Amino acid sequence: MEYSPMNIALQADRVSYPKRESALKKIFAADYGLLLQFLLIIPLVGASVVFHLNIIQWVLVLAVTLLFLICGVFRTASLLQIKRDPSLSAFQISRIKCMGNAIITVTAGLSLFTYMMVFIPKILPLI
Repeated sequence: MEYSPMNIALQADRVSYPKRESALKKIFAADYGLLLQFLLIIPLVGASVVFHLNIIQWVLVLAVTLLFLICGVFRTASLLQIKRDPSLSAFQISRIKCMGNAIITVTAGLSLFTYMMVFIPKILPLI
């Protein structure tokens, strides 16, 4: 029996791309807040260009924005999984929802703090 781990990995990878796309489509259809989070990127990038941010500020803004978006995607995916899995108890469901909301709240606060630290020193001289 000949075993070829490379072929198995390639076959699994080819199959998983359509599943990822359909899963992301379901996530964005289920939560319109994610669309608003993605639309937040447009004014952030525009303000970053207008205020001529340096590389460190760009990295900070992009890192916290991506962290916020990724947490939103995972939160919505976990909420969709809750709806599909009937074996979860009410206690587990409430814990999953609370943890998702807490993670979004913490990352939103971190993002807001970072945006304030980056943009307020740029805005104050204009006032």
